[in-house]
Amino acid sequence: MKKYIYLILAIPFLFSSCSDEEPSPEARIAGVYERIIQGNLGWGTEQFDFVGTLDFKNDGTFTFEEVTKNVGGDEILGYRAYGNGTYTIENNKVTIVKNEAYLQGVADSNYQPKSELVLYQFDPPSFIIFGITENYKTLTSGCGPLENCLVLTYNRVE
Repeated sequence: MKKYIYLILAIPFLFSSCSDEEPSPEARIAGVYERIIQGNLGWGTEQFDFVGTLDFKNDGTFTFEEVTKNVGGDEILGYRAYGNGTYTIENNKVTIVKNEAYLQGVADSNYQPKSELVLYQFDPPSFIIFGITENYKTLTSGCGPLENCLVLTYNRVE
């Protein structure tokens, strides 16, 4: 009789261990990542927070947004870019491809109204490769040893 009781008690553990599958890379990256850089791209000496977000979905798509805020503030003063695209994950790296991007038409401006951003056609397509670190908490773009580029680091916020 004791054998049957132990068997009955063991059955739930057998079935529960079968459902402990590793989530897909798309499920693990899904969420919002943010970076904040302080600076001034226009005239004057006033500093701003340039906030960039990447919002990854489970279906292999993402949206992005670049806004300008006062240093330490929450109010959006204006936009620098927004759009959408697709991504793939392989070997602990995520490659994003921008399919549609609205960008500033004025180069030396810190921001513009969202309605004044201009649709930009990438030819060839624009892509960025990010290394995934800290169990999907941080995404960091890389630069080759002879490249002159800006390293971008996004931290998970959601």
